[in-house]
Amino acid sequence: MLSFSTKKSGHLIQVDCDDAGIAKLIDVLSQLRGSGSHIHLRTPPAGGNDLSCETPFGEEAATEVIITHGGD
Repeated sequence: MLSFSTKKSGHLIQVDCDDAGIAKLIDVLSQLRGSGSHIHLRTPPAGGNDLSCETPFGEEAATEVIITHGGD
């Protein structure tokens, strides 16, 4: 499980994950390292299978997260 949500009117990003979510994040970041590119993580309804639709607390989570390396 890997989810991202915003708090405090978007001024704080909450990341919730279990061991599988940590492994997914490490894998994605490792692939991105040195690439000068970006990657999209999405929930199933958004066309992916990377992120959970809800946080472990039943709150709505972000449907897509884009991580950019460098000046992409």
